[in-house]
Order: sequence, then structure tokens, then C-alpha cells
Amino acid sequence: MNFRPTRFFWLVATTLLITTVLWAGANQDSLLRASLSPWRALAQLAGLWSTSTAILALLSIVRSSAMEFFFGGLDQAVRLHRKLGLAALLLQGGHVLFMTIFLASRGVSVALALVPEASNVRRLDIVVAYALLLLGALAYGRWLRHEWWLRLHRLIGLLFLAGIVSASTLNGVTQAFEPLRTWVVILFLLGSVAWIYQAFLFRAYGPRFRYQLVTATLRNHDIVDLLMRPTDKRMMYLPGAFVFLRVPGFKGSNRELHPFSISSSPNERELRLSCRRVGDYTEQLATLASLAPNQTRDLDLYGPFGAFTPHHYAPYRRMIWIGAGIGITPFLSMVAFERGNQDFRRIWLYYAARSPEDAVYDQELKDNIARADSLID
Repeated sequence: MNFRPTRFFWLVATTLLITTVLWAGANQDSLLRASLSPWRALAQLAGLWSTSTAILALLSIVRSSAMEFFFGGLDQAVRLHRKLGLAALLLQGGHVLFMTIFLASRGVSVALALVPEASNVRRLDIVVAYALLLLGALAYGRWLRHEWWLRLHRLIGLLFLAGIVSASTLNGVTQAFEPLRTWVVILFLLGSVAWIYQAFLFRAYGPRFRYQLVTATLRNHDIVDLLMRPTDKRMMYLPGAFVFLRVPGFKGSNRELHPFSISSSPNERELRLSCRRVGDYTEQLATLASLAPNQTRDLDLYGPFGAFTPHHYAPYRRMIWIGAGIGITPFLSMVAFERGNQDFRRIWLYYAARSPEDAVYDQELKDNIARADSLID
């Protein structure tokens, strides 16, 4: 199996390599004399690698087209964010473990090593590590509501930044070596900008488009189509892209941005989102179907995002598309776009649903496939 490194791979590898080389420079005398305790070395490296991966995790979800270039689209970046965040938390746990073993090897009891105040050592970074491990266990569990999950993630990012400040100001390997401290400061600034933009500035300064709801249609018991038209400038997007939707006035979710794939063709003036009712937010979306014909609802769309588009895979002339349930939505956009694409491809489309009643887009797909320029089975 051939391994083809992606831009994301090189980004992570380069970041960790720079961090490791600068750590080695900070410990060059101890390394040359072979006097550096392996447990202390592991503790230092785990802490620095945790910092590096945490910053990359923050950058991966900054919702910027520039960052999408490095992570292969925001859809892929979100998946990588989860892996990077988990790696940062595990490395933070390793930092605590290795530091405890190192102190124990120097005659400090394990109990005192795990309680910094009792050992008369001011170690705010260890306290932050405890908080991160606790919040991380909550965040990676599946028992939190989506709104609380989002808030917890913002707090975890803030704690990582606080830990970086603590680690870079205490007397230690980072503080003692100027190039390493400069590198950590650069990472801190990048992470801070990403966190502030994501938490506070995106709603005001992100790529926002104002739309007005035309119709909200219940396709079956749990799928709703939102058809909308622009009130000002129209969003230009590629088939398969997704957007973040905000519905002003939603109870308890007025500020929430929820991602949905676009299910309409870019050639159409009106934009459609197809959503499945699986939570509080989408339950409220379904209530829009009860609006009277003369009632209007303003919507905010942020985007477009994602690289899951046929254009991203332009060199490939034969493609297999697989969609199950509501996962068919990006392919609805792609198939509809094929009606006027004039770029012949051979495509095999597989659409799975739990029952014939759940295959609500079956006829739409058949109609568009019959009119498509590409050959689609």
C-alpha cells in the first residue's frame, strides 16, 4: 500500500520536528554529557508536543479558506481536530505521568509530586493539566448536549493557552532557551488568534450571507427541506459544500451555528438545506414548516466550506459515490449540478435507506440522473 503524505501530514511533522530540534538545543549540554534523566526528557517532550498538537487543533477549526488549504477542507479538518485534540490531551497526561516518575526517582513521594502546592513547587501547568484531563474526559464522552459540548470545547482551548503561558514563564527548559521560548510564543499567538476568532469574531466577520426562508417542507417524519433565497448577495459554492446555519430568534440556540450540507445545485438561484431531526436544534428547524405562506424568516449562512466536491477530485474520471440516509445530501447537489456540467464522467451512485419510506430523495435522484451530462448508474 503506497503512502502519499498530505499537506496536513507535512504540517504536523514539520511542527513537531521544529519543536523537538529546539528542545534538543535547549538540552544540548545535558544530552552531550548523557546526564539528562530519560523521565524528565519524556516529560518535557510530552508537554511541548502537547502544546504543538493543541495549537494545530485550534488552527484546524478556525473556519478560514486559507487554513482549509492545509487541512484538506474544513470537513476533513474537523475530523483531524478531534484526533489532534485527543493527542494533545494524552500527551498532557503523559507529561504529568513522566514528571511524577521523575520526581519520585529523586526521592519525592508520589503523593507530594501529584499535589504541587504540598511540595512547595509552584506548578500551574500541572494544575492546568489536571483540569484539561477532566474536561477532556467530559468532552470526548457522549453524554453532553451539543450546546454544552461546544462551550466545553472553548474552555479546553482557553486552558491549553493558559498552560502554554505558565510553561513558558516558569523556570524550565522553555524559559532557559531563547529560540525555544520564541517558538512557543509564536505557537501561543497563533493559537490565541484562532481561539479568539472562532469564539468571538467569526459571527461578525466571517463569510456571512443573508437569506430568507421561502419554504420549509417535511419530507417524512424526520427530514425537513429548507428552501431559501438571498436577500442581498448570493453565495457562490461548489456542489457538495456545506454551510453553517444560524436562525435568529431560536429559543436557546440564537447564537448557535449548525453545519448542514447544501443539497441544491450551484446553478440554481435558490439554496436548499436538507436536515434530519436528531436534536433540539433540528427539532426547532422542523417547526419552520408550520409557518404561514405569508410569513418570512431571516437566516444567516456562513460559508461555503469543505473540499468534498467533484472539483476537488477533478483528475478522476471514474468515481463511486455512496450515501446513506441523510448522508445523501451532498450527492443531491452533485447530481443536480451534473445536469449542466458538460464535463463527462463515469459515476456509480449507491443510495441506502432504512426503508422505502425513508428514501425520500429517490425520485429526485432518478430525474436528475436521467438529465445528467455524465453517465451515472
